[in-house]
Amino acid sequence: MEVIDLGLSRYDIALLWLCPLGALIGSLAFAITATISDAPPKKENQNYFASNQLAKARLMWIFLRLALGAILGLLLGLYFIGAIQENPSTLAKVIALSIIAGYGAPKIWLVQDKVVSGQIEKIVKEELSK
Repeated sequence: MEVIDLGLSRYDIALLWLCPLGALIGSLAFAITATISDAPPKKENQNYFASNQLAKARLMWIFLRLALGAILGLLLGLYFIGAIQENPSTLAKVIALSIIAGYGAPKIWLVQDKVVSGQIEKIVKEELSK
């Protein structure tokens, strides 16, 4: 088996691993903030337990939220390959950006969907009017 040299630096490889991990952390931070309330329970009767079905649905929501964040983190890492100065400070800034992106992952995807859909509709209308 022949090894293919893609010309990736150690920083590029680090981006491909650390940006998805950072976005996972950001997604987890969102899941935590969505789960906890402003004040912790103060009385015994304030504890509520979900049914098994609801617990499974919540677990699936968390898994999908983390997966969406990881995908966005990978996309962010791919975007910066070969485009950053190879020093720890720049790498840390891109990873911090991936954490923030992971926190807002669903909203970022929805906005991107609207932008892409609008562009496609514009192209189709221009082509049909010719």
